[in-house]
Amino acid sequence: MTDVLPFPSEAERLWMMINKKIEEQNFLAAKDLSLQLYQLEPTFQHCYKLIQTYQHLGEFQQALEYAEDYLEVFLNDEKNFTEYIHLLILAEQYLSAHRWLVATVFPTEGLKEELSQIEQAQQWINGNETFDKRQQLMRWEKSMRPIPQKEWQGWIKRLTRLDFITICKDYFKQATNLFILPKLVEELVKIGVTESFDIQGQTVDLSLLTSPEKMPFFMQARTYLQTMHLKDQQLEELVITELNAHVALMYPFLPAEEEAECWVDSYLQDYQEVFGGYEDTPTIDVAPKIQAKKQELRRIYQTLL
Repeated sequence: MTDVLPFPSEAERLWMMINKKIEEQNFLAAKDLSLQLYQLEPTFQHCYKLIQTYQHLGEFQQALEYAEDYLEVFLNDEKNFTEYIHLLILAEQYLSAHRWLVATVFPTEGLKEELSQIEQAQQWINGNETFDKRQQLMRWEKSMRPIPQKEWQGWIKRLTRLDFITICKDYFKQATNLFILPKLVEELVKIGVTESFDIQGQTVDLSLLTSPEKMPFFMQARTYLQTMHLKDQQLEELVITELNAHVALMYPFLPAEEEAECWVDSYLQDYQEVFGGYEDTPTIDVAPKIQAKKQELRRIYQTLL
């Protein structure tokens, strides 16, 4: 009796065809087949194959977008992490590469040297594009509105660490848009800049900063709110939501850590006065400067409506 050979599954058939097309250097066909395979079975292995086909075609930004589907896998394995950094470099997302090199626990010296060499070459050809980026930043500044995320991603493309630092130094001297200033400061912190900057007439040492959600004021406010054990979960969510929004605008000039509890109490009292019915809100005398600052921040957000 002859053995019955099993037919390959659709996924196996597509996998074999993809590899065959890659061997033939027919990368466009390999990409189309990889898309079919990934839609059929969206696993990391199939995602990685799709990314490879995009790389063969020089479509690095598209490859990067698919890599985001399995970002944790790329970040938590040294080999995959190296591949991801290379992909960011190929997609000309240099600031993003710096950000992950700062955040990782893996050895980074070789990758940092590689990125530095690429950026040095990019410096020679940026020229007019860097000037255009400065002009775009000033247009956003005058709008007094946030930078749309898609436009931000396009703006930082091909922007080297050195050019970004230089642009920020010049911008901070005249910055008034409280949606943009914190975003730039946070990006500087995340890419590992530890210099001091003159921001709105104050000297700010970036080595003393972390991201907004890890700053002492915000951490203490969250801790205090949690220890209150409020009966109304919706009330806690209201406070956290507005606190997040206000910290995003005040960064890096956040209130002192010891003021955090007063800020939380003031939010609770505000909601009690507006909505009523909250049994566990404190009755306190809120410092006028806290109330005034909150009203200022609320007016800024109201301009977006």
